[in-house]
Amino acid sequence: MKALPLVLLTCSLCGGCSQETPPATAEPSPSLAALRAMDATIHIEEQDYHSALSDMEAALIHAPQNTEYRFLYCMLKERTGEPSNEAKACYAEVAENLSSDPGLPCENNMNCVIAELMAESDLAETHMQQFLSLPAAEPESEMRRYVLEGFDRNAYLRTILP
Repeated sequence: MKALPLVLLTCSLCGGCSQETPPATAEPSPSLAALRAMDATIHIEEQDYHSALSDMEAALIHAPQNTEYRFLYCMLKERTGEPSNEAKACYAEVAENLSSDPGLPCENNMNCVIAELMAESDLAETHMQQFLSLPAAEPESEMRRYVLEGFDRNAYLRTILP
């Protein structure tokens, strides 16, 4: 069950990925970003986090507004030794970007709640409790509780990036 968050993250990152290596370009391109994210996923599976970080930096050049890529980028930066306060600022930026969608407030978005928890924001606990109280089918509700109840940011980071 500990692999579930990585599977969910990998699925959201690699939708539409192929095995081709994109040419280097500085112009935004969602398809090139997806390829670089897939490369990062492969490096993560190999526990080569520095290479994965480089891949995610490239993915963000091609898709700078992609918050899922930014979230993984923050985790990789922390996992490769970025100081905690800088990593928390990165997560806070992700949470802010995710919560800027008026149709999906942070307390209704699991990624936003986790980003707030990773940032140790003042609203994190409140938003987590609100998210956990939302109606959901039993399997989803169980997964939400498993990931969020008793959340430990270091344990979560080591689960996603062992």
